[in-house]
Amino acid sequence: MIGLEPTTQEPTTTGQRYDLWSGELVSAAVAMLAVALAVQWRAGAYGAEFGYDESAHYVSGLAVHDYLRAFRVESPVAFIARYHSAYPLIGIGHWGPFYYGVEALWMMIFGWSRFSVLLLTAVVTAATGALVYRASIQIAGSRVLAAMASFAFLLSPLARSATAAVLLDMPITLLCLLSMLVYARYLETDRGRYAMWFGVFATAGLLVKGNAGCLALMPPLAVALTGRWALLRRASFWLPAFGVVVVVGPWYYMTYGLIAPGFRYHFGLDYTATAIPANAEILATAFGPLLLLAALGGIGRMLAERGRVGKQPLCACAVALFGAVIGFQAIVPTAIQDRYLLPALPPMALLAVHGIAWLRDRLNKNWIVPACAVAIFAAAMPWSLGLPAKMRFHVIDVAAVVWANRLLDNPSVLIVMDGEAEGAAIAELAMRDPARPSLFAIRGSRLLAGGGYNSEEIVPKFSTEAEVMAAIDAYAIPFVLIRYEAIGNQWAIVDLVKRTQLAQPERWSRVYSYSDGKATVALYRIRGNDIQKADIAQLRALSAPKALGGF
Repeated sequence: MIGLEPTTQEPTTTGQRYDLWSGELVSAAVAMLAVALAVQWRAGAYGAEFGYDESAHYVSGLAVHDYLRAFRVESPVAFIARYHSAYPLIGIGHWGPFYYGVEALWMMIFGWSRFSVLLLTAVVTAATGALVYRASIQIAGSRVLAAMASFAFLLSPLARSATAAVLLDMPITLLCLLSMLVYARYLETDRGRYAMWFGVFATAGLLVKGNAGCLALMPPLAVALTGRWALLRRASFWLPAFGVVVVVGPWYYMTYGLIAPGFRYHFGLDYTATAIPANAEILATAFGPLLLLAALGGIGRMLAERGRVGKQPLCACAVALFGAVIGFQAIVPTAIQDRYLLPALPPMALLAVHGIAWLRDRLNKNWIVPACAVAIFAAAMPWSLGLPAKMRFHVIDVAAVVWANRLLDNPSVLIVMDGEAEGAAIAELAMRDPARPSLFAIRGSRLLAGGGYNSEEIVPKFSTEAEVMAAIDAYAIPFVLIRYEAIGNQWAIVDLVKRTQLAQPERWSRVYSYSDGKATVALYRIRGNDIQKADIAQLRALSAPKALGGF
C-alpha cells in the first residue's frame, strides 16, 4: 500500500527501534477478520434479511454485477433503469457508484449470496482494524496499545453494527483512514505522490457517500496543526482538490437533487447547536468515556509537542481527521446518527494510544499500558456488552415460494409491507432470480401510496377497498405479498390491503402464510389476474426510476 510500506524497524516515541514484520500485520488482520465474522454470527446476520438501506446497497451492487456479467452492448444508464423497474431499490444517484463497483467485482469472484456480501463487509472491517494496529505501533511502539486500539474499534457498538450489516459507513471509515495515513506521509516526506494518493482515496470516498466530504477539512487542519504553511504554495497541496473537483464535482452536480431530500435538518446554527451535544454524547459512549478521555489527552499531547519531529505528522493528521468528522457532522444537516461518526473512531483510538504512551513515558512505568487498557475496556462494558440481533422480517422463505409459483406470462408480485420489510422482500426476490431481471417486484408504496423520501411522508392514494382492488387489476398483478403486524404499527396501506383481502376472499387465494405472533407474512394469488398476460411496458413504466444519476 502506498504510504504504508512494511518496514523492519519502527521508531518509537522514546527514540528506540521497534521490529515490525509484515507477517505480524497479516496475522493481526486475520485475527480481526475472525472477530468481524464472529460479530456477524452473533448478530444473526447470516439468517436475517437486509434492512432498508442494506437492501438498496445489495440490489445496487447486484445490478452492476449483472451488467458487467451480461457483456451487453447497452447503455449502463438504460440497463440500470430497466433493472430498477424490476427491482426498484437502485441507490445509484442517491449514493455514489464506487462501492457498488467493488461489490460487483467481489460478486464476480465469490457470488452474490448473503454470506458473500457480508464477508466483504467483514474484510473491510478487518482491514480498517489492521491499519489501526499498524498506525498504533508506529505511534507508540507497543503491541499491547496497538491491540487495545484495534479491538476497541472493532468491538465498539458503532463498528459492530456496521460490521453486521451491508452499509456504506465501514467503507467510508476505511477510506478516511487510508486518506489520513497517506496524508501523514505527505507531511513527513513532501512527496507529491502521497498527496496524489490522498486525492485518490478522497475521490473514492466521495463516490461512495457524501459524508466523505469531511476529508476536505482535513488538509487545512493538518497544515494548521503542524505549522506547514509553506505547503500552501506548492502545487502538490492543491492536486487532490483539483482531482476531486474534476471527477466528483460533475457527479454531485447531477445527483444533488436525489441527495437533498434525505437531509433531515436544514443548514444553520440551529442544526449545529443540536448536533454538537448529540455527537459528543455518541462519541462518549462509542467505547466508553475513558477512551475519549485518553484521546483528548492525546490531542493535548500533540498540541503541546507542536513542531517536534517523530510522530507529529501522523498524530496531527489523526487530530485533523477526528476534528474534520465532527465538524462536518456539525455543519452538514443530513441526520444525527451514531453510524455517521464511525470514521472518527480510528483516529480517536490512535489519539488514545498517543495519550497513554505519553503517560507511560512520563512516569517511566510500563505497567501503565496494561492498566490503562484494562480500565478502558472495563469502563466500556455498559456500552459494549451484547449486540441486538438483526431484525427478522420472515420473507426469506416466502421469496422461494414466490419463485416456485412465478408465472412466465405474468411475472409480477405486489409487495405490501412497512418500509424496511418492503426493501428486504425486494432484495430476497432479486437474490433468487436466475435470469435477472425477470420478475417485477412492485412496491406497494409506489402503486398504492405517494409522498416524499422519508417513510413518515408515505400517504395512501386510495381510501376504499374497491379502489385498491381496481389498482391491482389495472396491472393484472397475479400475486400479493403482504406483511402485517398484530399491533398495527405499520403504513396505512398495509391495513387497507388487508381489508381488501377480507372483503373479497373469493379472489384472494392464500398460497403461503407464516406468523410468529407479532407479525404475519402471507402470499395471495389473485384469481382472474393469474390467467392474464402481463403488459410488460406498463409494468416497467410503473416502477421506472423517477430520476437516475441526473440522466
